[in-house]
Formats: sequence, C-alpha cells, structure tokens
Amino acid sequence: MKFPYLLCCCLVILGARSYGQNIDILRKSDTFERKGKHRDFVYWNNPADTAGLEYVATLSSKGSAMGGSSLWEIWSHAGNRSARLGSNVFIFRSFTDSDSTKPELVLDLYLASEEALQRNAGREEKNVVYLFGNKGKEMSVKVNATQKDIPANGVLRFALPAGEELKLNKGGATGAWRNIRGEEGKAALYFSVSGPGLGGAVPPAGSMGISLNSGRITEMNPHFARMMMAVQQQRIK
Repeated sequence: MKFPYLLCCCLVILGARSYGQNIDILRKSDTFERKGKHRDFVYWNNPADTAGLEYVATLSSKGSAMGGSSLWEIWSHAGNRSARLGSNVFIFRSFTDSDSTKPELVLDLYLASEEALQRNAGREEKNVVYLFGNKGKEMSVKVNATQKDIPANGVLRFALPAGEELKLNKGGATGAWRNIRGEEGKAALYFSVSGPGLGGAVPPAGSMGISLNSGRITEMNPHFARMMMAVQQQRIK
C-alpha cells in the first residue's frame, strides 16, 4: 500500500518543480507587503496611469514540455504566481515566441486599489464583439450569414448596438452557433474561432467519449483576450 502513496508524492514533487522552473521573478519590490491572496488577474489597459497601483514584481513565464507552451497556459501560470505574490493586475511587457527559444511572457504585477480597478473597468469597451482566429492560419466564420475571414494572427471587431443581434456560425448546420444580442452598456465579448477537430460536442450514448466537431466558437477570458491584442500590436511594430 505504501508504493502508490510514494509514487503519488513523487509525481506531486516533480510537478511542482516543473511548474517552478517555468516562472522567474526578474525584479521584486523591496517595500511591498502582501495584504492577502487575490484571485483576480486583471489586464491594466493604460500603463501611463499608475495612480492607485503598488508595484509587486516583474515576472517571466516560459513554456515547457511539461508545463505547456501555449500562450494561454503560460499566462495561466503567471496568474497563479500573481495570486501567491499578492497582486491583482498585470501590465503586459513582451511576448517572445520563436523557433530558437522557449515562448516567454513578461508581465509587471501590481496591487490595485478598488478605486483604480473601477477606473480601469470604466475604460473598457462596451457593445463590441471580437473574434480571434488561429495562429499562422486564416480562419473563416459566418457573421449574420456572411462569410468573414479572420487574418492569421489577427482579429475581427464588430459593433453590437443595443437591440441588434450578431449571429455567428462555424462549421455549417452541424457546427458551432452563437447568437448575441446587444444591450445598453454590455461589456465587450471575445471569442476564439477554430476549425474541425476532436471534442467540443456531447458524445453519443455508448461511445468512448471521443467526438468530432466541425468548428468551435469559444468565449475567452476578457483579460487574456485584451493581452492577446497587445501581443498582436507588438508583432506589428
């Protein structure tokens, strides 16, 4: 009975080590005192406005074979460390992704006051929908029955006034559908559009749980999506 227990302990230790190797603290405040653990990981949308922000640290999060190499996984790891450090907002600094280096995301972490968080939220867009495509590949999607092409590494933006409707479809009749109705002051919505693949549908009764889908339209974390747009802007420069 001891062997499974010891094996489990070893796996936990190895997992913790692999996770820790993906995160580096490049710089840390000498004066910041942690005031609790914050699960929020908010994109700060105006780096020039630092009123109500207390600097915590500058963090590097890298991809690895064990820890995942997608930007979402790298960002999620950074969010976990942010919570442990006691910060609740981040400012995007850079993202490096090349064949010769591991993907690396660099963020400045801060603790924002409630007033600062409200000010930041007040700057966010309303009544718009963003559609993200695939990395390195153009992606088509139907918007109100008209085919639109999302550029490789790009995004499409659609206004959605109150009372109007945006109908999204990927993959035809058997694919993914989203009907979004505009409301006064509705927060911006962000969706990832992807092509055919495994999963994403309810498997038929008696199957082994593997299903095919002809396309997906997945709602995104808004703070991650806003950072994604900052990454795209960095690539354009």
